Amino acid sequence: MAHQRFRRFNTGLYCRDQDIRNEMCMAVRAGNLVFLRGQTGFTLEGGFTGIGDAAAQADQAMRNVKTLLEEAGSAMEHICRITTTITDRAWREPVYQVIGRHLGGIAPVATGLIVGGLALPEMLVEIDIDAVIPA
Repeated sequence: MAHQRFRRFNTGLYCRDQDIRNEMCMAVRAGNLVFLRGQTGFTLEGGFTGIGDAAAQADQAMRNVKTLLEEAGSAMEHICRITTTITDRAWREPVYQVIGRHLGGIAPVATGLIVGGLALPEMLVEIDIDAVIPA
């Protein structure tokens, strides 16, 4: 089965002040595996939510996750792995509370990272998701 690529875009849409113009997509389905692009405060239409508010950015990211998984034929309960990257330790509690609300009883493996910065200065959180659709 060929890989299915969902919501193709050019990075220039998001990196307006940088000369980066790569073709990407927001989700790839390879058989029963689904890989999502790191989700941030960006909406799926290219707007940005939550300037200065990591919890609002995490909420937008998780809403994107749900939509992208569904478009790829998956669902939230298929999430196996989540990596949460934040730019300040202070964001950990509010961000993880938001993620917990979206995941409910789903118990994926998880990694949390604190980094000096993300691709754009307004980004405070980025969430990476891998899912496996049951056979």
